[in-house]
Amino acid sequence: MANAVTQQVRRTLAMGVLLIIGGSRAVGQSAAYVDTSGHQTSFVRSAPEVTLEVLDWAGNGPALVMLAGLGNTAHVFDHFAHQFTDQYRVIGITRRGFGASSHPSTGYDLETRARDIAAVLDHLKLERAILVGHSIAGDELTKFAGLYPSRVRAFVYIDAAYDRTKVEDLPQPPYPEPSADTYSSVEKFTAYLARAWNWRAPEAETYNTRTVAPDGRVGAMKTAPEIPAEIVKRIEAPEYGKKAPALAFYAKPDLQIVYPYSADFDSDARVRAERIIASTERFQQGAIASFLAETDNRKVHVLEGNHYLFFTNEAAVARLMRAFLVSIGR
Repeated sequence: MANAVTQQVRRTLAMGVLLIIGGSRAVGQSAAYVDTSGHQTSFVRSAPEVTLEVLDWAGNGPALVMLAGLGNTAHVFDHFAHQFTDQYRVIGITRRGFGASSHPSTGYDLETRARDIAAVLDHLKLERAILVGHSIAGDELTKFAGLYPSRVRAFVYIDAAYDRTKVEDLPQPPYPEPSADTYSSVEKFTAYLARAWNWRAPEAETYNTRTVAPDGRVGAMKTAPEIPAEIVKRIEAPEYGKKAPALAFYAKPDLQIVYPYSADFDSDARVRAERIIASTERFQQGAIASFLAETDNRKVHVLEGNHYLFFTNEAAVARLMRAFLVSIGR
């Protein structure tokens, strides 16, 4: 990357569970930012020295709780949440170690993270909820159901229902280097993400995952790299069980979608990319077979788009989610 970037932490789990672009943990204040997504923000204590950021987009109906992938915060759903507020009370939780939630040195095992979710539901006086998880949050959904089976109305996994203990670690092709100007503003930074990675998060997600200087320049990550590394180290094989109704979306592995800059690959980079796509196809097929075998009342959709399907194929994800949620009743 450019000289301004001192460190890159990137691990591919199920085609993009974690992509952190940038340097060491930030020091200092971020620029003031007005979030216009329309949610109320509160902080819930899940442990003596741990508070979790909770976003409440309100809405009427059963609770629908959204959990972000590794490296993201609840603000990643700032747009997508509004696909459901007409029928559901939509809530987002930022896991410990990220964004405005506490960044403790411990508590990144899967059971503790699942108990954090329960603490939020308890605080909000929600006996049951529909849980929606993107990416590695799928592990938290599954663990939560194992610990609190009566509290789950339904699951929705967005490219999230995988056994990540089986991920094949393969060398990545080179990615586009950002220019010196990339970090000069949030808009230019997110434009780079769209060009290089085929997704663009809500503006508030950048402000909540990185420092932004008063002049608008985008700085380092707010999360120390040891935190996602600790979460990855503590990955467990899922035990879905035959519990609540479940819907799983999978992003169809496609070289041009996963690597939108693939036209610039040399022969070695193309071989690496093709090997990763082939490995992902096998991995995904196995994951789907396990999901269907181990869950009751389950549905699977493989969609065009990248790992962030709720960005890159939002209309289909929203339509199919709404149909599934209607089918299970209120």
